[in-house]
Amino acid sequence: MVAVLNGQTVRKRNVGQYLLGIGGAAMFLQLWAIWLEAGTSVTGTAQESLGWVGALGMAMFQVVDFIAWNPHGILLSITKVLLLFWPVAAMIAGVIVSRKAF
Repeated sequence: MVAVLNGQTVRKRNVGQYLLGIGGAAMFLQLWAIWLEAGTSVTGTAQESLGWVGALGMAMFQVVDFIAWNPHGILLSITKVLLLFWPVAAMIAGVIVSRKAF
């Protein structure tokens, strides 16, 4: 009986660790993709001529312009933000499953 309970505990802990790992890797990849997208709008020439503050201002202007004039811009922006939440949900589920194992 004790061996069965220990086996369930180990399985729950392993599932929780896998969920944490998958959520962490997905979060890292999504943040890296966003970083690369932001890097394309802040090119080296914009940084040299305007400085960092000016380059970030121009990038924000491009974002606002995209959202305002693209018919589906706001939906695409909301989708990107919502896609960032699923890795966090996977990590929270991993923590909950791991805690129930103890």
